[in-house]
Amino acid sequence: PNGQELYVGGMQISSTGYWKTDSDGNVTSAGETQPGDNYIYYNANDNTLTLHNATIKEALGYGNNPPNSLISGAAIGVLNQNGAAELTIQLKGTNTIAEVSWGIYVLAHSSSTGDASLTITGSGSLNASGSSGGIQVQSNSGDATLTIQNADVTAENSSSSGDGVTVRA
Repeated sequence: PNGQELYVGGMQISSTGYWKTDSDGNVTSAGETQPGDNYIYYNANDNTLTLHNATIKEALGYGNNPPNSLISGAAIGVLNQNGAAELTIQLKGTNTIAEVSWGIYVLAHSSSTGDASLTITGSGSLNASGSSGGIQVQSNSGDATLTIQNADVTAENSSSSGDGVTVRA
């Protein structure tokens, strides 16, 4: 959607391409070539993020200005301050998000109508864990939806407070 920002492993992703991950959860750019078996691919044409045996243990750092102040701590963060925030994640292989505040955080933070939606599909699995929560989908002025289709997803809170999944509108 127009105005939407996407962050994965602390890196802003704004165009189609590949990013590789290592066993320590670091995310680095790999350009337009598939980098082996542990990677992330973003297709900007259909707003789909593919996780293929990916491990993500880095999050968007905190800063004084959005998006850092609104979705800081998210391993995968989606923010739109002017409308809808939406993402489709396709899972291939075994994927892990850990050691962050939020595993996945989708936020439509606008004063006008803006829905927030996250769809997770694929034949793979995802374990999303965060100290604040595994998955949060939030709209401050519209609807919020989480759809999981034929995918094995575990979302958990790694601390003593918070929820595995939060959908808030």
